[in-house]
Amino acid sequence: MRAPRTLVSYVVREVLLYTLLGLAAITVILVTRNLVRALDEVAGAGFLFSDLLTVLRLLGTMLFIYALPVAFLFGILLAIGRMAADVEITAMRACGIGLRTLTVPIVLVGALLSLVTLRLSLDVEPAARREMRSALKEMLARGAAIEPGRFARVGERLLYVEERDRESRLRGIVIADRTDPERPFIVFARSGALRLDEERGRLLLGLESGDIHIEGANGDEERYERIAFEHFEYAIDIGSALDQGLEPRPKEMSLRQLYATIARISEGDTSNLREEPQQYPLHLHRRLAAPLAPTLFALVGVPLGMRRTRGARSLGVLWCAALAFFYYLIDGLGEFLCLQGWVAPWVAPQLPNLAFAGLGAWLLVRARRAGM
Repeated sequence: MRAPRTLVSYVVREVLLYTLLGLAAITVILVTRNLVRALDEVAGAGFLFSDLLTVLRLLGTMLFIYALPVAFLFGILLAIGRMAADVEITAMRACGIGLRTLTVPIVLVGALLSLVTLRLSLDVEPAARREMRSALKEMLARGAAIEPGRFARVGERLLYVEERDRESRLRGIVIADRTDPERPFIVFARSGALRLDEERGRLLLGLESGDIHIEGANGDEERYERIAFEHFEYAIDIGSALDQGLEPRPKEMSLRQLYATIARISEGDTSNLREEPQQYPLHLHRRLAAPLAPTLFALVGVPLGMRRTRGARSLGVLWCAALAFFYYLIDGLGEFLCLQGWVAPWVAPQLPNLAFAGLGAWLLVRARRAGM
C-alpha cells in the first residue's frame, strides 16, 4: 500500500522534533565535558569572556558531528516508541501500513543527515579544529592566560601583572626567571606588551622603564647585579606549546594535507609527525565511514522503537545510550586493532558500520516476521 503523504509527514515531523530536543541536550553535555580541557591549554590563571564564547562556538562545531547521529537515534527511538505506546502503530497496521512504509522515509532522512555529516566530517570539523588552535595561539599571544593581580606560570617563568588595559597593554610587571640556576634574575617593569613570534615559537614581551636584578649562584651577594633599562625585549620559548616544527594533528588537517602526509609516509618519510603513522590513513577512512551512522541508526532504531512497551520514552533513552555506546566502542576497538597492525586502516572505521548494518537487517527481518 502506498503511504499517504500526510502520514509520512507526520512520522518524519515527530522524529525530527525529538531529534532537535536530543541534539540540544547532547551538544550541551559534550561541550560542557570538553570545555575545561580546552581552557586548560591556555588559561592557567585567567580567561576573558570573549575567549569563552569563541571556545564554546568552536567546540560546538567540532562536536556536532558526534551529536547529530546520536540525536537522530534518540529521535527515532522516542518518536516511534511513543507512537507504539499510544497504539498509533497498531492503528497504522490495521489500515494496511506496515514496517516498510514507516522505515523508508526515516531511512531517507537518515541518508540526508549522512550527507550533512559527510560535509561536517570532510571540511567543517577539521576547519573548526584548526581555528581552535589558531584562537588558542592568539589568546596566548595577547596574554589571555594572564590575570591581573595574580601570579601566572608562562612556560618555566613566573609572571605577575598588576593591570591590563583595553588595548592589552600590561602595567606593573614582575618576571621571576630561574631557568638558569647559576644566574637567576627578576625583572621589574612599569609597562609592556605581549606579541607572538609564531615562526620562531617565542612569546615576546616588550618591556619599558624597569630594572633587572641578577642574583649570584647560591645567594652569592658579590655577584649581584642591577641593570636599569628603558626598553627591553624579553623572550619566552613556547615552541612546545605551539607544536613548533611538527605537522598538525590528523584531525586538524585538510583533505589535501592528509593525502599529502599519507603519500609522504608511504615513501618512508615519518619525520615531524604528531602521531603514529597509522593514524593518518586511519583518520582519512574514518572521515569517510563516520557519516554512514545516521542511516544505520535509522535501520536499527525503527524496528526497536516499534515494540509496544510501557515507559516508551525512558526505554528509548536507555536504548539510545546503549546503542551509541556500542557503536563507538566498536569504533575504538577498530582503532586499537589498526594501531596494532591487525586490520587495515580502511577496514577499522567500517567495523561499527558493518556491525550495525547486520544488526539492522536482523531486526528488520525479525520485525517483519512478527507482523510489525
